[in-house]
Amino acid sequence: MFGRMKAESILALKTGCSIEEAVQMLIHATDGAQPVRWLEFPSAVLICLAVTYDAASGAFYLLDRKQGVWLWIDFDDEAYGGYCVDDFDRLVHDYDLLSLVERPALLRAGSGWILEPGKPAEMTCHA
Repeated sequence: MFGRMKAESILALKTGCSIEEAVQMLIHATDGAQPVRWLEFPSAVLICLAVTYDAASGAFYLLDRKQGVWLWIDFDDEAYGGYCVDDFDRLVHDYDLLSLVERPALLRAGSGWILEPGKPAEMTCHA
């Protein structure tokens, strides 16, 4: 699970948008998926949204506060049905995701990142 990760811009926000407004815009853009986990940092907000009736339908998003844009965090791991809350917790506690979240510009740099448990995030060399 997890491994190679990329972040893709999916939604630009209007200037001066509050965190609550930004989250509501993301919820609307994802057809009503609801937050199941939410972490705030000075430079970013990391959130997991899932469909209410399917706990394993989660997807991970990051709000780059400086750029005013939501990023979709995607993994090349064949978890096509989505992720659950435990997956989010595992990413936060066992993988080096937060070092990237705290510096969101890194997520868009290069061709992606490799995340492995207990190891620092590593930039991939090819697309």
